[in-house]
Amino acid sequence: MKKIQTKKQLLFRDAFLCLCMALLFIFAISYLVLNLSIFNPFTGAFKDFSFLDLYYSEKMASLKPSKDVVLVNVEHADRFQIQELMAHVQKQKPKVIGMDIIFKDKKDPFVDSLLQLQLNKPNVITAKAFVENSWDYDFSNTKRDIDKTGYTNLNFQSTDNVIRKFQGYRRIDDTLHTSLATTMVGLFKNGGWPSAKLQKKLEKEGTIDFIGNMDSFITFSLAECMEAEQIPAMQGKIVLLGYLGDPHGSPTDIEDKFFTPLNPVSAGKSVPDMFGSVIHANIIEMMLTDTYFYSVPKWILRISSLILAYFGLAFFMWYNRKSPASYALIKKVTQLSLTVLLLWFSLWLYKHKINFAPELVIAFLVVSVEFIGLYVLISKKLNNKYQWKSFFFFE
Repeated sequence: MKKIQTKKQLLFRDAFLCLCMALLFIFAISYLVLNLSIFNPFTGAFKDFSFLDLYYSEKMASLKPSKDVVLVNVEHADRFQIQELMAHVQKQKPKVIGMDIIFKDKKDPFVDSLLQLQLNKPNVITAKAFVENSWDYDFSNTKRDIDKTGYTNLNFQSTDNVIRKFQGYRRIDDTLHTSLATTMVGLFKNGGWPSAKLQKKLEKEGTIDFIGNMDSFITFSLAECMEAEQIPAMQGKIVLLGYLGDPHGSPTDIEDKFFTPLNPVSAGKSVPDMFGSVIHANIIEMMLTDTYFYSVPKWILRISSLILAYFGLAFFMWYNRKSPASYALIKKVTQLSLTVLLLWFSLWLYKHKINFAPELVIAFLVVSVEFIGLYVLISKKLNNKYQWKSFFFFE
């Protein structure tokens, strides 16, 4: 009985030491890859990739149309045309008008005065942007009114090329600023929104629940909107004015366009797929329907990765000694099966609004098991020289 217990102890000790060796290797490689410029193209490619993008690119998501958000394309209209467009949209009696445009500098005094009249309407939310450590506002927003404006920044982390996350509130220079989408939804819901609990959640980065691209929203080109005398779809709704391509919805126009998980090419993306205004519209729709993601904390991912890798090592070490002839085949089949299972599980969780990134768990499982062979060689050398005890030599 004592002999069996000792053998088990050696097995779990060897699994622990092998895991430590694998972790040292992973950390060393990670450090080199992150700090040597020669690896920059590879780190950029891996950073842009997420297994969870398969949820959208493989059409697993049930994309649905929005009922409360309407998009109007400003194309490359001048200020006079835009103030005319705003006046026409106001006639349709929308509840909120959002401007995904910043009129930074003053130009023609007469035209600017007409535009300012429209921008100062009580149901209009204007835009601002945090650029190079300072804020860009409309020329008309002389008081820097933070209650009637929202930031359009989709990505405060400039190294992230794919837009997957958003931040409803961001504290900069001891001032809490609100995003364009959050400000518009707050006005649409007539105060009392968000609750203190939800605001705390929105102050942290969260995953965007995309409902679709332009096809999921009612959209109008500049000409379509101006030519329609009455547009019932706008009454009581949120209308967002922004750039949607010129001509309208052009797939080759990449101005103010971003990569998102909806890109049909899930790896090696080359063409941005979604205009910034459409991303804002997705965020607005998510807030209106209260469909927020819960992101599994990183510490849970790390601990679960270590636990699975540890028990995986213990199993494969045991199987290596029990059936060495079939060990290599069983190891590869098991690694593949677990990878597919974890990927399926993470996509299932994502469908139920739980963001569980499987990359770290899969990497730990796959890489750590590959160190068993090296650990056996090192153990043999230590056994021959120092009578090192190991599960692999215990009789």
